[in-house]
Amino acid sequence: MTDIPRPGPKAPNVAAPPHEVPAAARARLPAVLALATAAGALAGGAARLLFLVLSDSWGTLANTSALWGIVPFFAVAALRVRGRRAVLAGAASLAAMVAVWVLLAPAPPTPREVLLWGTVGVVAGALCGLAGSLVRRAEPVLRRTAAAAIGGVVLGEGLYGILLIGGLQWWLEAAVGVALALGWGPSARDRAAALAGAVLVAGALFGAFVAYDAIAAG
Repeated sequence: MTDIPRPGPKAPNVAAPPHEVPAAARARLPAVLALATAAGALAGGAARLLFLVLSDSWGTLANTSALWGIVPFFAVAALRVRGRRAVLAGAASLAAMVAVWVLLAPAPPTPREVLLWGTVGVVAGALCGLAGSLVRRAEPVLRRTAAAAIGGVVLGEGLYGILLIGGLQWWLEAAVGVALALGWGPSARDRAAALAGAVLVAGALFGAFVAYDAIAAG
């Protein structure tokens, strides 16, 4: 009588802990940071050059905080990284942009200014980098929120310039803000929701600017 082979016990299917980062992702982090830093450094040099060669009115666009925020945003969106890597890449990108801007300044800023700009650059870069990663996500809420945030910040600064300073350059910045809000949705509903959110963010930011000016004026 022939013995029928019996299957042996199966090895348990043990999943990797959810917090464990694959080795390939860990190895990629230095390259991501290097590329983000290089992008920020190039943007800082370009901003300084534009500030020098453009007229006073248009040159202000090379030195506006909102437009600087799109550098880490696009750097992270192009690198297609998420989570901690997106935050670190965004911070590295804007910090590098600030550093090059300072190094190329005709007159060296004070240590206090360097500390302030550097701190703001790291924090704002991290937030803009996170937004750059979220606009690539499949979840509509995350994608719309990120597009509304980055578009609203740029639109709000443009609105402030249009209403309180004047000049065509602010209309251009406002148009960039609208384009940023509309540029990431795969459907008309996505784009409409992002634009509505951007308008709300812009209004809140404009109100904050006006309140700050009133307090500063005494």
